Amino acid sequence: MKRETCKLLRRKRVFPVPSNEHGFVLVTVLLVIAILFPLVLAFSSRVQINLLQADNFRNSVQAVRLARSGVEGAIGILKADDASYDTLKDMWALDFPTLGVGEGKVEVKIQDEDGKIPINQLVLPNGADINKDVEERLRKLITRLGGRPEVVDALIDWMDADNTITGPEGAEDAYYKEHGYNCKNAPIDSLDELSMVKGFDKELLVDKQLLHYVTAAQTDGKINVNTAPAEVLYAVLGAQTTALAQPLNDSDVDDLVRYRDEHEFKNIQDVNAVVKISTTQAGNIASLIKVNSAFFTVFSKCSLGKVVYNSEALLQRDGNNITTVYWREF
Repeated sequence: MKRETCKLLRRKRVFPVPSNEHGFVLVTVLLVIAILFPLVLAFSSRVQINLLQADNFRNSVQAVRLARSGVEGAIGILKADDASYDTLKDMWALDFPTLGVGEGKVEVKIQDEDGKIPINQLVLPNGADINKDVEERLRKLITRLGGRPEVVDALIDWMDADNTITGPEGAEDAYYKEHGYNCKNAPIDSLDELSMVKGFDKELLVDKQLLHYVTAAQTDGKINVNTAPAEVLYAVLGAQTTALAQPLNDSDVDDLVRYRDEHEFKNIQDVNAVVKISTTQAGNIASLIKVNSAFFTVFSKCSLGKVVYNSEALLQRDGNNITTVYWREF
């Protein structure tokens, strides 16, 4: 027993030596993770941005095509329409349903420009003389809308070629230079330009809706009695001008509006049957109105994902022929 005990005592007892290797590896791994994690996040974010940009680019390309196709569809509708007379009951004038195309949607609207007062005819082509009839109609229209008719002075100055101030509300370069631009002294290119003219503020253009009743299109000056808003008919047929010495009263215009809303004017002679007017009046009125239209504006809007794209075109129709006068996209 003693001998076995001594043998056990003589044996070496071996214990593992503590080591820092595992801790060092752990710290190294943590450091690598700390360094790589922001890089991974940055890379992931960049990938996401690239994917979004690619998606938006794809949607933009498709939206452009769809918006343009809306205009082409409108051209097809106008070509198929009977051009002998136009009313708000025609297919082109209806509210088209929103078209679902794949993941996007297209909204199309056709607007008649011959039912509005042609604002560019206020100043004659020589750039000096004023069309007093158009001036009087614009003043009467603005008054009826609740605006100040004196602002027409500033519109004349914006469009005529001289630098002479017209009336008490006129404005030339001296006024506009204070606002950072010059007086145009030329016809307007689009109705958006009116907001640059003195007195033509948001209240008049949008709130009082003047933009709905005037056009920049170079129409023949006659108003389509079937499509013109009542306010335009009051201004054109109710204003005493050189062309109409005996204007219609409001009740006569009301009768015209009521008749065309229930029926339609297929020719100018139909107007004489609605209102009791003299032969002279009938002849004068016939020089101011018509029953068909030649100019139309098409608004086509495509929404695809977060992309919204608009195509706007001014079209001129001559029989079945359609010509694009003006086109813009935004």
